[in-house]
Amino acid sequence: MDIRTQSTLLAAIVGLALGLSMLLRAGRPRVLTLYSVFALTVGGYYLAHFFQSVFAASAQSGWSLRMAAGATLVLGALVPSAALGFFLEFLGVRPSAYRYGRPVALLSAILGFAVGLTPLANNFWARLILSIWVFSALSASVSLLLYRMRQSDSRIERARLAYLAIGAAASIVFAALDFLVRYGIPFPTLGPVISTLYLFFLAQTLLRLRLMDLHEFLGKVASQTVLAVILAALFATLTLWVEANASLFLFNTIVAAFVLIILLDPLRTKVEQRVVAVFFRERFELLRSLANLRARLANVIDVAEVATLVLDGFNETRRVTHASVYLLAEDRPGYRLLDFRGPQPVPFLDTAAARGLLYAAAEGQKALLLENIERRIIEMRSRAPDRRRGRDELKRLNDMRGALSQMKAGISVPLVGNDRVIGFLNLWDERVPEAYASDEIALILEIAEQFATVIENSKLYEKMRERDRLAALGEMAAGLAHEIRNPLGAIKGAAQCLDPQRLPGEDGEFLEVIVEEVNRLNGVVSAFLDYARPLKQNFGPTDLNEVVTRTIRLIQNEIPPNIELKLELREELARVEADAEQLKQVLINLVQNALEAIGKASGQIAIRTLRPERFGEFRGTEAVELQVADTGGGIPGDQQLNIFVPFFTTKEKGTGLGLAICQRIVKNHGGSISVQSRVGEGSNFIIRLPALPSELLRAGARDSGTPSPAQSAPTPEPRPPAADDRLLAGADDRHRGAVLTKKRRRTATP
Repeated sequence: MDIRTQSTLLAAIVGLALGLSMLLRAGRPRVLTLYSVFALTVGGYYLAHFFQSVFAASAQSGWSLRMAAGATLVLGALVPSAALGFFLEFLGVRPSAYRYGRPVALLSAILGFAVGLTPLANNFWARLILSIWVFSALSASVSLLLYRMRQSDSRIERARLAYLAIGAAASIVFAALDFLVRYGIPFPTLGPVISTLYLFFLAQTLLRLRLMDLHEFLGKVASQTVLAVILAALFATLTLWVEANASLFLFNTIVAAFVLIILLDPLRTKVEQRVVAVFFRERFELLRSLANLRARLANVIDVAEVATLVLDGFNETRRVTHASVYLLAEDRPGYRLLDFRGPQPVPFLDTAAARGLLYAAAEGQKALLLENIERRIIEMRSRAPDRRRGRDELKRLNDMRGALSQMKAGISVPLVGNDRVIGFLNLWDERVPEAYASDEIALILEIAEQFATVIENSKLYEKMRERDRLAALGEMAAGLAHEIRNPLGAIKGAAQCLDPQRLPGEDGEFLEVIVEEVNRLNGVVSAFLDYARPLKQNFGPTDLNEVVTRTIRLIQNEIPPNIELKLELREELARVEADAEQLKQVLINLVQNALEAIGKASGQIAIRTLRPERFGEFRGTEAVELQVADTGGGIPGDQQLNIFVPFFTTKEKGTGLGLAICQRIVKNHGGSISVQSRVGEGSNFIIRLPALPSELLRAGARDSGTPSPAQSAPTPEPRPPAADDRLLAGADDRHRGAVLTKKRRRTATP
């Protein structure tokens, strides 16, 4: 069996295997079915040609050779029919083109059967005419590719079709050159090999929609070819020169096998690196830069420094025109721009805009590519989805595309830490669609994972620093409070001994001011001590609705008649692991701030408990919310970033520690507190706390995980505060550094 016959057998096996592999795919589209027919036809042609060569070489001239020759002619004539059917479907040409393609395919089949199954099979001119027709019909497939390439508006699509047209033309030319041998013109048999490679490349084009993946595939083919040649040369060097000596040949074969096993991995790595460096220089530089960037990130813990290193590293590769990092905001639901390179993207991405990205991250997608999203949108619209599931998917895809557009991202990698999305790493090269190959995306994912780890480590480090700082501050505060309170006590005692009521005129008023200001300063010292000392927490499963109800029952008589207090409590709310007394302290502080914001005007304070929508800050329904909203004057935008900073206050006699203590308590519960406010409309403070997993399962079993509308709970009937409530109120007020004024009328909320 010569090399020509072996190459036809190889082409037959590969063609049949490719066709069967596509047929075995579940839920395959029509284009894959037509490709299977095309590949099986090509494989069948080469298989019949193989048997014809074998029978001819064995000097058989009977019916077996006649059947093999007829099958070769028939299957060869069917190749253009299968090729046209596939390319018409693959290219999505106008329906009018089918009117021309189908007669050509039918005529090819008729000619094949007319020549292959009749005595014309032995006629030279009949075979020549059939061959000319076959190659002409195959050329029509190439012309379809070229026509579609000229009509395409996408650079990516034009490049992909150009590759396919070049491959198809090469396959046709080399298959035609194989016939030169029959006329005594020596020429190497390359048609089966080129046709096999083209079928394989065509299959990869159908399965790998991204052009950069095709580049990666070509690079791997080139590197594997070079590796195979090197290993074959090494094996031949060790074995061919001892072929006459059987024992020595066997020994050298074993030695060669060991040498190949030892050299395979390092040689393969080196060959792949050199092939990529020679043929794909830009990819090589990007991979090397990203590898160096990973090494530099190993010893950095500051988030801002890491962001600078990452963005500068990508920018230096000259493979990005836009790069940005978004991190989870602490003050409001959404993601805030940390740093960027190139044109500035949107400075803040709220949770509603990021819903599609969060959904994809929750589904396990590690990288979101703009071209894949757009391709999927086009595919969904072409199908005209009328089912609810299809419409929901199309809406999510549009949300994702909108979010990527706002962040100026071609690829967005969610930064996941502690089972939630804590940020996004965004890259885009607007000059080249599909700018990154799969191995490049894999390195980007590794850098993003390392970035997320640094963020989590930085938070842990900040917590340790905060703990040490508060410990030192507590020691200092204890001594400072002692040194301040002693003279304050003396001043207050001296002023009270003078008895301001007995002094006439301004002297008595001045003494009253002294006593009042001493009390205020003593309250500031107490608040400072409360902020500095470690919290004594008593955690346990806590019903947030019960905490709200008990707190409102405690303070409802302090609500003035001009303010309406409204409760909206979510029924069957999951419990949280919390200290109920500390949560009560936070709620009292927020309600008092709302009272002060509304003042003497008519207004409303709404307290709500609910479960947030699924794909918010947290990845699943593992959070519950407590909201305190008022209709006061609102908080200006330039002050919203500082309201949780210790000692920041806009009140005339405020300490600036109330909200700082609230934030500290909430963070110690593993939650977050944020504010949404507009001047003239009011403010809404949102507290999010992680729910107990067992409570989530129980709540999901009750309502199948579908949140119901918030149920309005009636305000509890007023009652006189009990002794323990009065004591608790005094303790809470002492912690927050402000006392609920007793000058307000004690009226029940209607």
